[in-house]
Amino acid sequence: MKKQMDKLKNKTTSNKKIIVFLVGLFLIGLIAGSIFITIISKSDQALVKEYIKEFVNKADKNKLNYLEALKNASLSNGLFIVMVWLLGFSIIGIPIVIFMYFSKAFILGFSLSSFILQYKFKGLLLALIYFFPHHVVNILAYTLILIYSLKISFILINSIIKKKTISFKAIMNRYLIVFAVSIGMVIVASLYECFVVPFLIRNLIGFL
Repeated sequence: MKKQMDKLKNKTTSNKKIIVFLVGLFLIGLIAGSIFITIISKSDQALVKEYIKEFVNKADKNKLNYLEALKNASLSNGLFIVMVWLLGFSIIGIPIVIFMYFSKAFILGFSLSSFILQYKFKGLLLALIYFFPHHVVNILAYTLILIYSLKISFILINSIIKKKTISFKAIMNRYLIVFAVSIGMVIVASLYECFVVPFLIRNLIGFL
């Protein structure tokens, strides 16, 4: 156990700069998304409120299409992981994956603030249910695959600059494992989001 913990600690230390950058980027995206809802026009705010209200009402009355929601969530999250994984093999993929990561944070911040705008104090509880724990799992999966994607892109850049050959075997084995783990994480998170979250929202609405 100690050996595994030391290995994890070493991995974290070696990727410290990338992790700090991604955490900072995510927080900026989250804050930007939260603020954006307050600066859009009243008509756009009304549309967002109506969408949130419709979602909560469907969850409350158990009228959501769970399988359709699962398909959409799995495709959205899975496609993100696949695209980031593939873009890791290119240099031009670096700004693209960084923008994708920021967009995920922005959308999440926008969604959380929309719940609060619509339901005030109740919205805080709804936002908490909407966020935890499945979106935390998604964020960890996004961050994990992005760390390795950026590392491989940097290795490619370094090899081009220094004209070194790369042994892709060891890199690919680890990268495939990270890919599989990330996909597994987002699938579990999607299942929770589509089947458990509506149940919790329904019971919270009834309680309040």
